[in-house]
Amino acid sequence: MHITLSPERTAAIDEVVAQAVAEGFSRALMSQDSTLWGPQAEPEAAIRLGWTRSPSVWLPLVEELRVLRESTLQAGLTRVVLCGMGGSSLAPEVMARASGVEMTIVDTTHPDQLAPILEGDLSHTIVVVSSKSGGTVETDSQRRAFEQALRDQGIDPSDRIIVVTDPQSPLHQDAQRRGYRVFLSDPTIGGRFSALSPFGLVPSALAGVDIEAIVRDATSAHQALSKDAVDNPGLMLGAAISVSHPLRNKLLLHPFAALPGLGDWIEQLIAESTGKEGKGVLPVVGTHLEALPDGITVGEGDSGWDISLRCSLGEHFLLWEFATALSGVVLAVNPFDQPNVESTKIAARVLVESPDRVVREELAVAGATVWASPPLPQNSATLSSVLEHALAGVGERSYVALCVFGNQSAQSEWERARGALESTLGRPVTLGFGPRFLHSTGQFHKGGPAEGVFVQILETPESTREIPGREFDFGTLLSAQAHADADVLAQSGVPVTSITVSRSGRAELVELLGG
Repeated sequence: MHITLSPERTAAIDEVVAQAVAEGFSRALMSQDSTLWGPQAEPEAAIRLGWTRSPSVWLPLVEELRVLRESTLQAGLTRVVLCGMGGSSLAPEVMARASGVEMTIVDTTHPDQLAPILEGDLSHTIVVVSSKSGGTVETDSQRRAFEQALRDQGIDPSDRIIVVTDPQSPLHQDAQRRGYRVFLSDPTIGGRFSALSPFGLVPSALAGVDIEAIVRDATSAHQALSKDAVDNPGLMLGAAISVSHPLRNKLLLHPFAALPGLGDWIEQLIAESTGKEGKGVLPVVGTHLEALPDGITVGEGDSGWDISLRCSLGEHFLLWEFATALSGVVLAVNPFDQPNVESTKIAARVLVESPDRVVREELAVAGATVWASPPLPQNSATLSSVLEHALAGVGERSYVALCVFGNQSAQSEWERARGALESTLGRPVTLGFGPRFLHSTGQFHKGGPAEGVFVQILETPESTREIPGREFDFGTLLSAQAHADADVLAQSGVPVTSITVSRSGRAELVELLGG
């Protein structure tokens, strides 16, 4: 685990790091001192610091999972499907991608993406249902759908579904009634800090990831991060990403070639932890922008960036968690809550439970419909003019957020559009798939600095998919989540343009954004 800072970053952090060392921050954090973030944050911090224990506490679980993995392979169960959102899916995803093993991540409510998985051959599949709260509507809906799909193929769900959750959550209680195998996490570990817990380890081990190596690397990192010393990499990183706030609050994450997906995990951790009270650091994943006045570049290697890192995956996990905790102190925010995530969930619940309320005036534009706040000019007759209006407000400190409620199979198309738009504007552009990003950057969008320009794309599903036991289907849920997010963004005073398109219309929109 090694960190190198540019001379400018080194000079910027000296005072903060020296103060942290003098006050014994590292020792206090690893001792689970809940007073570090002030009296208002103390009640939440008191029940969210379980991640600071040595990762070695999970080594017995590693052995249990090794045995389980062998037995599932002997039974011919070679495919792992993970149903989870946010912290329950992002860490396993990066573990699997970095290890080159297959894992099907289900963190969507889009029927067109779900249908092929649910209707495909499940005879060799294990389904891991992962939710800390046990009440996440997306994960609960996915569980219901997979239970029905397994039964339809003559498979007993109790033989194939494995649950990861907190003790006595609704999911835990339901799983016990249904006879599912359950792995319980430490309830004092928050979701986005849960990579090195059953939420990260169980699905990854079942998919074939060498989780023992990850845990052992993280254990070594824990020892280094526990020291109150000026060369503590966690103190250096935490200070480096936050001491220049608000002047430099865009964390430009250049691709980590050896660890694909790591940027998405960092994005959730930093954005959701710091983006509140009008403050926050925005990670921009996969960017190629450099030398922005309000940006800090991060990359792998020894030099060339404001922050250069050489770490294994296990080291990365604990290093960034530690750095995020210090950033909360520097920014004077509670890194463990997510108030604006909850507001969007509430708004979506109102819409999905009262479909007659899902009414908003939309302007028909060239095969699409558009809703915007502030409203569009009446002469907006083409998608090109709509986008021109939406992006007209991009300023010298702005970022553009592409919020796509669509099929993630088109991710490469959207990523190309994101990169092209970023080059055209010379400003950071983020890409998030809904509802996935609602559990990540969604907090920053509404609680962080009001610098975002939001372009929401809702891709109308071509198929329908019922949610067993619910009065609404996946398409209704998807639409409610998109509309609710746009409404809450508008209420927070930022410009948002919501474009509803068909699958064919998506291609035109991608081309226009990338043009």
